Amino acid sequence: MMMPELTVSVIAAGAVGGAIGAIARFLLDRYLRAGILLANTIGCLSLGLLVGLVSALAASGAADDQAQWQPFAVGLLALGLTGALSTFATVALRAALKWTAGARWKAVGMWSIHVVCGVAAAVAGLVLGWQLAV
Repeated sequence: MMMPELTVSVIAAGAVGGAIGAIARFLLDRYLRAGILLANTIGCLSLGLLVGLVSALAASGAADDQAQWQPFAVGLLALGLTGALSTFATVALRAALKWTAGARWKAVGMWSIHVVCGVAAAVAGLVLGWQLAV
């Protein structure tokens, strides 16, 4: 069960995770030159890891869905923390600004590196999560 029933505890967990993720993204962006790239890559890796872990546990029949993926954990980690940490909207805005300023190759390069790193991190997370579960 990846998407939990919407309850007050799931919303609260999402809010707490979202606050932590947003603060982490802000700090990464403020203090590191490639902070948004790092935040997006970590977000993709984390979500891939969580999905891989849960998928492997479900496939192995090690436990039922409720024991594997508690709604509070989904809200806190998957919906809140990872959702707020990764921000492709910021990349879109920065790429659009570069594009309209005439730096089109930089805009395309920015998008390309974020997409490649994000997909690679998500795949690595899926594989790692699967391996940790079995």
